[in-house]
Amino acid sequence: MQFCVVKSCGRVWQAYGRDENGARTESRGGGGLATALRSLVEQEAVDRSRHLADEIKEIQTQAAGRSKATLKLRLTPDRSTEENVLTLLPSGTEVEIVGRERRPRPAAATESKEGEAQTEMKYDEWYKVRLKDNSVTPAGWIYGGSIELQIPADIVYYPSAGRRIVGWQKLGTARDQEGRAGDHYLVLERATFGTDQDPDFDRIKILGYDPTARDYNTPFREDLSGRFPVRLLVQGQRGTLEVPVGGTPQAIKYEVEIPDSGKIKVTRLTPKEPIRRPTRRARKR
Repeated sequence: MQFCVVKSCGRVWQAYGRDENGARTESRGGGGLATALRSLVEQEAVDRSRHLADEIKEIQTQAAGRSKATLKLRLTPDRSTEENVLTLLPSGTEVEIVGRERRPRPAAATESKEGEAQTEMKYDEWYKVRLKDNSVTPAGWIYGGSIELQIPADIVYYPSAGRRIVGWQKLGTARDQEGRAGDHYLVLERATFGTDQDPDFDRIKILGYDPTARDYNTPFREDLSGRFPVRLLVQGQRGTLEVPVGGTPQAIKYEVEIPDSGKIKVTRLTPKEPIRRPTRRARKR
């Protein structure tokens, strides 16, 4: 939203402008011109947060998190400036994660053995988030190191060796003959020790609940270079899964079958690219 302050009389101000749809708007208040300008800047930030929330409203939640302490909700994934700060979120704020980015940041210069200054490039992890029950600033970016993922208790102890769970979605529910139930999950994992340019996740797997054994099994897993957001649609006992992959314009598609027995079957619909082997040159005789 763009405003132009057209009248300031004493400590009373009046401002006009147009919103994102081009409609004329009007604001009034007290406190003088400085207060007017600050109020309008804050209103523009709120409008941008709501616009971002509208852009991501159809994206499924990839993971849920909670703030470890007071943290800043920002308009952009950048903490080199305070101009993009929307608001301060209190400790324990719950967020829905819909996207992730890695942004480089300059590390502090260090002294080498020869006494020469050298700069190491480090990276920040950022989450694009939605805030529940917050109509003023409903979306933005938060620094990933300030968030603790709220992995469901049923699967928190089932990461693959050398990996950690970074995303999940519920697939369905299985019940035994006595009515005891357990949920199936799509799980996204990433290597614990990766590179600074690592993907959002490097493995997808299914954790299927076996109501007879009252335990989880892994009927499907596949390693890939995945990107948020994953799209999962389940209707009854069948579903479809679309996984965006880095470096390709299209997502990998899968078909999921979820029978009452709990034995989940996943079929990859997108053909795998053939492995390209280097050709050998014929020796000249």
